[in-house]
Amino acid sequence: MKREFYTKTLVLLALVVGGILIANLAILGLAQWKGLSISSEEDFFALLSDPDNVPMVKGIIGLNHLMTFFISSVFYVMIFYRSTASHWLSLRHFDPVYLLLFPIALFSLYPAMGYAAQLVDKMPLPDYLKGLDESAFSSLSKLLRMESPADLVTNLILVGILPGIGEELLFRGIIQKEIHTMWQKTHMAIWVTAILFSLFHFQVAGFLPKLGIGVILGYAYYYSGSLILPMILHALNNSMATTSLYLAGGDMSVAEGLPAEEIPLMSVLFSTVIFAGVFYYIRSVYKNKILLQS
Repeated sequence: MKREFYTKTLVLLALVVGGILIANLAILGLAQWKGLSISSEEDFFALLSDPDNVPMVKGIIGLNHLMTFFISSVFYVMIFYRSTASHWLSLRHFDPVYLLLFPIALFSLYPAMGYAAQLVDKMPLPDYLKGLDESAFSSLSKLLRMESPADLVTNLILVGILPGIGEELLFRGIIQKEIHTMWQKTHMAIWVTAILFSLFHFQVAGFLPKLGIGVILGYAYYYSGSLILPMILHALNNSMATTSLYLAGGDMSVAEGLPAEEIPLMSVLFSTVIFAGVFYYIRSVYKNKILLQS
């Protein structure tokens, strides 16, 4: 059993790395075709300063995401679960009440996640760790620059829908499920996957907020029994951040969950209590459903 798990892990890692390499080769190929010099991530995102390059850059980013998350996940499922792909991925209907409860749980946790991000941001961290956040912040600010509703729609697809589908296929649909299958420990599978999900974003101040989102998405998958729910929640979370950025006139702190002003501790505590109450009710709904099925 362990040998099989490790084999699957190596295959998945190879597929993800292969997807990244193919996407990077596409970037280099297009750069050469256009006569552009791209030697770093900064050079790549600097292309966004020219409006003529924006469609190409966003197309490459979309391709990169498809290759890294969606295509690699599909290949993995086809290799190991070809005959039962749809069933294994749990692409099924779920109790509609979760569509109300989980967004409330997610949104009620926003103040706590923002507060945690502010605390980490104030810590005296090494320059190279600070540089991760600065690099991510700079890249996103260039990518998400929006001057028209058309730009908003494009970014909703690029930042909302594509990650909602692709990242959930990889993290919840494959990683969380394989960990749970191996050790039969639900909470461990959810939290380990959420940690990997957060680490994959290469952010320091954003680590705890991404971890919190990952945990909620993990429990959404577990309690609903459907991968469709965390896909919807993920896309909704990213789309709301993108829309808020558009309405805020490009203030990146809004999109990154880093409020410009200090978050009052009382509002964090109050919203966390709401989260705890909603999450307790979600567990009750799940337990009642299990009792009815038994």
